[in-house]
Amino acid sequence: MTTVPADLPCVRELSRTADGRRWLATLPGLIEQVSDAFGLFPGPPLHGGSCSWVAPATLADGTSVILKIGWPHREMYAEPAALRLWDGHGAVRLFRHDPVRHALVLERCLPGEQLAAQVLPAAEALRIGADVLRELWSAGVPEGRPAHPAETIETLVDMAGDWGDLVAERMTRLRPGYDRGLVAEGARLLHDLPASAPREVVLHGDFNPGNILSSGGGWVAIDPKPLIGDPAYDVPPLLGQVADPHRQADPERTLRERTALLAAELDLDPARIAGWSVARKVESALWRAHHGREDEGAADMAVAALHARLL
Repeated sequence: MTTVPADLPCVRELSRTADGRRWLATLPGLIEQVSDAFGLFPGPPLHGGSCSWVAPATLADGTSVILKIGWPHREMYAEPAALRLWDGHGAVRLFRHDPVRHALVLERCLPGEQLAAQVLPAAEALRIGADVLRELWSAGVPEGRPAHPAETIETLVDMAGDWGDLVAERMTRLRPGYDRGLVAEGARLLHDLPASAPREVVLHGDFNPGNILSSGGGWVAIDPKPLIGDPAYDVPPLLGQVADPHRQADPERTLRERTALLAAELDLDPARIAGWSVARKVESALWRAHHGREDEGAADMAVAALHARLL
């Protein structure tokens, strides 16, 4: 039986909940079943994501691939549909998919270095990210129904609306020591921004520099959490995690300059980027409070307050 190392991020994170622990108990069997079904020879797992087991693997013909088996949850179901739509343009290619075991056989990126690990001027790294986003967004929105109904790409209107309701409910129930006005503004933005989007695209959903890898002389995205909606939603993780702007000598000025750069590169309204930065950080703060991590949520609220100055 395959052994799953206890120090993997997905093991640490999913061990926090009963559902996660139940899935982890089935994971060794899933790895063996998927490997047999696809004729794969997996290597040691990568120390990566918090909701999936990922390992380099080799096909019978010697092709190097990545095997990813995900913990079933709402945000991951549409990944295969989005990867098929993008078809290797701006994202890794999908070779095989097991919808029952939530397993993906993916293109292996070589050299596979994260944009987050590169020593680059912030503006250069942001432009690299913007190039990848433009390529992803250019694919349009899928027509018709997916082969598996669970793979339908949800709308940002629906997802963010649910988040906005949760923010309000958690603030009332938990009463964390957060700025009530800012929380209310975040909840409002989660409802209002998607409904007022000037256009809709298939979003990556988690476009941080750790999910942008070098491949074949270019850059591609991995680990999408796809949604259909306002393109400005995709920008905050890139903006906030390249050469951490919040730790600069003048963070407000740095954020204003970098927001303007990305808005120009992507033809977006900088106020919408700032609005989504506030909304996403407020949602994160209340999620953390709900999971007993109020102090971490307070750090998110401080970042949200900084972005709110740009509105």
